[in-house]
Amino acid sequence: MYSINKIRKPRIFDIWQIALGFVFILAFGLFMQSCSDISSSIADSDQKDQTVLNIESDNSLLIGNTSEPVLINGYIVTFSGKSNYTDSDGNIYSTFSYNVTGDGVTAASNNFVMEVPVCAGSPISYTPLQSAKLSTNSITWESSLSSSSNRDYSITYAGDLPVGYVDATINSGNTTETKEVPGPCKGIYSISGFVYVDANDNEVKNQSESGIGNVTVHLIHESGEEYSQKTTSTGSYLFTVFTGSNSVDFTVEVRSETADMTDFNEQLFNSYTATTMPPSSDITVLNSDSSNNNFGFLPETQKILNQFSDGSILLNTEEPKFWLQQLRLASKDNKNAVITATEFEQYLTEIEGLLLDDPFKFGDNKIDGALDILSRPTKTDLDVLLVELLTAELNIVSGRGSNSPEFDLALIAFGESAAAELIGLSTVNVLMSNSTTEIAQFSTSAALTSTTDAQLLLSAFNRTGTGGGGVGTN
Repeated sequence: MYSINKIRKPRIFDIWQIALGFVFILAFGLFMQSCSDISSSIADSDQKDQTVLNIESDNSLLIGNTSEPVLINGYIVTFSGKSNYTDSDGNIYSTFSYNVTGDGVTAASNNFVMEVPVCAGSPISYTPLQSAKLSTNSITWESSLSSSSNRDYSITYAGDLPVGYVDATINSGNTTETKEVPGPCKGIYSISGFVYVDANDNEVKNQSESGIGNVTVHLIHESGEEYSQKTTSTGSYLFTVFTGSNSVDFTVEVRSETADMTDFNEQLFNSYTATTMPPSSDITVLNSDSSNNNFGFLPETQKILNQFSDGSILLNTEEPKFWLQQLRLASKDNKNAVITATEFEQYLTEIEGLLLDDPFKFGDNKIDGALDILSRPTKTDLDVLLVELLTAELNIVSGRGSNSPEFDLALIAFGESAAAELIGLSTVNVLMSNSTTEIAQFSTSAALTSTTDAQLLLSAFNRTGTGGGGVGTN
């Protein structure tokens, strides 16, 4: 008699086991594919073009605060970013953070080494402290890290350091590999210069020549990417760029027209002539900063005089006699004074620190010092120039002047430079005594030309205004 075994129906528990098995196999396959993709992505990121730059909020051409992970000797090194903090004394510090993760296959790492570049100085602190050794140019963490583990590292430096690239090294088993990862300042360089009033028209920025503010300067990378920033009140500009160890070409230029309606470019080119022609410079950055990329401008005297006359440049100024009378009244605390002695002290202090060290230092009693300039007999060209220049500066610091602060400052920059040329002319001639007669004559001629033009412009500036303020009574 045959015994027939019954076929057992599969239970729900068995079906779930089978399903979970399929899911596990599928998940493992996807995981392996993902690991392959990540490794491929990291490998691709190692082929970065270090001259491809990102733009930060301050218009500096830097690599930014994020980057792709880098695969070094079987370990994934991720730059977690740079952060800043300020201590109670106002000192700024920069912390660069990293994560190192094993790929699950490679032998355990023996150490992790981060370069300390010269530009960063010595680290203030670092984590972890255990097993860390600091040398002149690196930090070495000698504790091992298994291929299935990860660890966070950080290094803190003094100052607000930009992000460049530094070397990271991992020793695993019998192999050592070094690659670049984001880090402090290495490969970062500056491109700087001035937009200035070229008072003596010699195409060189002298110490006696001041800058022009709020002028947009463009920087064009060799790839064609453009960046811009405005000059400071002293006419300076500075771009911070990352080039690594590569040679990178840039063009710096000042344009007569920009998309920014608030800058001074259009009015600058409408009233001044560029002495740096063309107003652009081609430079190459290779392992060093590029400075003195300067652009000079000389006022078109007759054109500006016409702009004063036809109202293209509106003025609300007072002439020298107004300021002379007001200074006299203030010195006596006269109730008829429009401007008090305290206000004059503030104005004259501001003038002393406005642009050049010369020509105005009023001494302990500033009002008497200013009175001496405005009331002295105008026997020389310098006497005449100083009267008009001080009057113009009093107009400007008191809120009078034109409808363009940049124009006003550029005008007195021209006046101060002309005055400084006259003050130093005797010294220049002594220094030139051993040079050719032609050079000495050129220096004297340039000084006299700028003096004449400055006198004309400042006199018109002070007398074309509609201020009309009363001069008071003694």
